[in-house]
Amino acid sequence: MIAQPADSRSWRFAMRERNGVRYIIKVFEAQWDQLHDETVKPFFGQLKRDANETYMRRNGVHHGNPGHDALFSYVVFQNAEGLKDALNRIDQGVDQRRKIAYFACHGKRGTISAVQDISRRRLKNILSPLTSYDGLYFGACDFVNRKTAEVLLGGAQSTWIAGYESWTPWLEGMLCDMMFFRLLLSGRFVRPKTNARWEPIKRPDEVARRLYEQFPQAVDLRFSLYYRKPDRVCSTLEEHFGKEC
Repeated sequence: MIAQPADSRSWRFAMRERNGVRYIIKVFEAQWDQLHDETVKPFFGQLKRDANETYMRRNGVHHGNPGHDALFSYVVFQNAEGLKDALNRIDQGVDQRRKIAYFACHGKRGTISAVQDISRRRLKNILSPLTSYDGLYFGACDFVNRKTAEVLLGGAQSTWIAGYESWTPWLEGMLCDMMFFRLLLSGRFVRPKTNARWEPIKRPDEVARRLYEQFPQAVDLRFSLYYRKPDRVCSTLEEHFGKEC
C-alpha cells in the first residue's frame, strides 16, 4: 500500500466531518408569474462559493482541492407532478449527507403556487414517502405557520420545516434565506484580533435562533423553524417571544 501524504489524509478526514454533518441543498424553484423574472439560482451559486472558501480556510485545504461540497442541485417545477418527480430523483454520491429541500415560490395560507397551486395536503402526500430529507425550507410568503408545520411534519419524515408566516418582500426574504444557510454551513462569523473565523452551529434550530440576532429583520418577517420533540412541535419564533416549548 502506498502511504498517503499527511495533508491528503487530513483533508479526507475533514471532508467526512463538518461539525459532524454534511448537507446537500436541493433547490426547487417554481415558475414565477410574468411580473417576476427573479431567480434564486445565482444566490445559491454565491453561497456555494462562500461555503467552499470558509471550509477551506477552517480546515487548511488548498484551493486545488474541493471544499465543502454540500451545495447544491437546482430544478424548476410547474405543478405538483413536476415537483413530485423532482423530489424523487435519485441523487448520486449522497452517502451519509443530509438533504434539505428549499422551495422558492409564491405562497399563501395553506398553499404554495407554481403554474398551478399545490395545497399543503397535496404537498404532505408528496413528501410522506420520502425518507432522505432532513429539513424543508419554504422561501414563500404566508405559507409556514403552525398549522402547516403540524400537517407536514405529521406526514413527512423530515425533522424540521422553516419559512415565513406573513407576506415577505422578495429580496428581504432572499437575504434572510441566505443568512440561514450561511450560518448552517459555515457557522457564526467572528473577528478576533489576529484573523477571522467561524464558530460552528450544530443544529438547524440553533441556526434559526442565531439568525434572529445576526439578521433581526427575520423576526419582522415572521420567520420560524418548527422542529420535532417527542411529544410536540416547537417553533423558534414562539420561543423568541417567550412562549415555552
